Amino acid sequence: MQKLQLYISSVENNPTLSQFQRVDLFKDETISISLSIQNIKEPDKIFAEFTKTFTIPASKTNNKLFEHYYNFDITNGFDARNKREAKIELNNIPYKDGFIALTEVELKNNKAYAYKITFYGKTINLNKQFRNSGLNSLQGALTPYNLDYINASVVGKMQVDPTASSTVIITPLITHTTEAYFDTASTTIEGNLSPQTGQGLLWSQLKYAIKVSTIVDAIQSTYGLTFSNDFFGANNNSQFNNLYLWLNAKKGNVEPSIQINSFTNQVTGFVASAGYVNAETQMSNGSALIITPFAIPNRLTLSIVTTGTVPEYTVRIVDITTSTVIFTSITLTASATFRQNDFLLPAGSYVIEIIGSSPISFVSFNWNLKDLSNVVGGGWENEWEIPSGTGFDFATEFEFIVGQQMPDLKIIDFMNGLFKLFNLTAYFDNQSLLVNGNTNPNFGKIRIQTLDSYYASNFNTWDISKYVDISKTSVKVGLPYNAITFSYKGQKTFYAQQFLQTTGGAWGGINYQGIGTTEQSSSFTAPNIPYNVTTPFEHLQMVRLYNQNGGTTPLNLMTGYFANDNKESMVGDPLLFYAIRLTPSTSDVAQEIRIKRVQNALTFDDLTTYIIPSNSVSLNPASNTQNINFNNENNEWTNNSEFDGTLFKNFYNTYISQAFNSKRRIIKIKAFLPLNIIYKIQMNDRITINNIDYNINNANINLITGETQFELLNIV
Repeated sequence: MQKLQLYISSVENNPTLSQFQRVDLFKDETISISLSIQNIKEPDKIFAEFTKTFTIPASKTNNKLFEHYYNFDITNGFDARNKREAKIELNNIPYKDGFIALTEVELKNNKAYAYKITFYGKTINLNKQFRNSGLNSLQGALTPYNLDYINASVVGKMQVDPTASSTVIITPLITHTTEAYFDTASTTIEGNLSPQTGQGLLWSQLKYAIKVSTIVDAIQSTYGLTFSNDFFGANNNSQFNNLYLWLNAKKGNVEPSIQINSFTNQVTGFVASAGYVNAETQMSNGSALIITPFAIPNRLTLSIVTTGTVPEYTVRIVDITTSTVIFTSITLTASATFRQNDFLLPAGSYVIEIIGSSPISFVSFNWNLKDLSNVVGGGWENEWEIPSGTGFDFATEFEFIVGQQMPDLKIIDFMNGLFKLFNLTAYFDNQSLLVNGNTNPNFGKIRIQTLDSYYASNFNTWDISKYVDISKTSVKVGLPYNAITFSYKGQKTFYAQQFLQTTGGAWGGINYQGIGTTEQSSSFTAPNIPYNVTTPFEHLQMVRLYNQNGGTTPLNLMTGYFANDNKESMVGDPLLFYAIRLTPSTSDVAQEIRIKRVQNALTFDDLTTYIIPSNSVSLNPASNTQNINFNNENNEWTNNSEFDGTLFKNFYNTYISQAFNSKRRIIKIKAFLPLNIIYKIQMNDRITINNIDYNINNANINLITGETQFELLNIV
């Protein structure tokens, strides 16, 4: 019998060790923890460890911690809508870190008797931290990548090296309304990329794209997370590192086609003033003021200094987490100061935006945030400024604010989408030492690995033969479904729809039914339940162009067309793709492409270097066959199926093909584990019983008695 201790934080966020309170437990309460990282029954879901709900007494200690939650007349008491950090010890030795949620209070004779709580593993906190925040909440972290949306900038970003580590923003040849084509004979229709006699493709038909790895970095910095470099950040991982997200927040043009009467610039360049330091607030990338949750009123002063005659301008403060405008000033023509009677800011991230129609050179800006809870005693104060001599220039050009141009997708859905694409698994690494005794460099991080890598890096193999209760075991069918479908949610673009209507299947998707004499030749009738894995992204079928003036050889040119089956602009789902820079040879008729600078005017940029979109990492299968199709489709560039490094083959095949193996079984056993195994067992460990090895599908461990119910998968 083990002795269990449970500690719960007395505060909601970032508790210190002294803020953990040991809670009282019922002497006869059974506390069991369920462990699972990936369940064969639901292969696209990631499971954090958690206990079944258990009860603790409504003792004096516990009532104080939960602030008599049963009494709803208490103001600002315990908030059960949020989880609290918690720690479990066994025999006074640390066992698990995680979170608890209060679910219920039991009363007897109108008196509190017990609290019902549930313990969750640390990875589950991703949902809590992201809440309902969308990708646009990353605006502060992405500020360094804001740029003007003008012809020169768009054309410049068409020629950068998209694989360079320093490249974050590019312009791919993906059009939002007008379909691009190439015709050396056409002289009248816009969209013609030919520089010979064509009209050119208007530059505003193109939009920027951002490297996906930069988004993941922004998520970590914005939400205070640390991911391991097993997958994200791995240097040799081109299938992820070369991936881009198209910045398509609205259908059609980035800005209205009518003449713009005003422009918006985000104010950047703030630096901390000497002597003003406080942990409650910080400045992100010189632009976003971040106020962390704290229960004191605050006074915010914003001072803007101009000089001379100043054109009309307006100031507004925007909560970038919710994209909500908190404050908008009156029209100004001189210096201005705004104080606490204008706005009181709760916890959040805020930026200043200037709106105007003429250029302005501001002398300085100053944020000053002061604690009002102890004005007499001084309280605390933070200050950031753009000092005189540096200033800030407001430009009358359309500023492309990357965070605002993000597709409409929640961060948690974006992360889940990446996990589904690459069959990733995540867990909190609580192993301070490696098997060899060395310090674990990933201790305390959220480990993100492919499932194959996770199982290949197992810590231990445990022979539990002598601990197994052989009085009752069961063997179940190893295949819980008769087929599994992998696909993209977004199949609404013109050529993806055309593919669907022609073939009856989703572009890039696969309906896997096992391997017979040839792949997918089997068709099982029991069980008759299919399983669907669907990513939240759009999947574009690219088009390699021919010269429409009698060309029979494909050009060194490929485009994407993001319009619906009626050839109308659309928002669609977020689009992922690879970016490849081309510099065609002089023997190719498409050695240049023409980008039109101005509507209804013959001014052009003729480019010999440009970026094309692709679903494969490379255009040469001899160099790299990796791609973001689940199925081995005919590649749009080569029109053959040599690009066989599909998402299914590279990330799912080992796990799923074993599930469809006729020898696969799910074995249920009961064992009584000793404490040394309970402490160390991980879900990627192997279990040995009578010289046969198994993988763990899930386990339920009684932390008091050591009784463990295992679901094991035989290795085939």
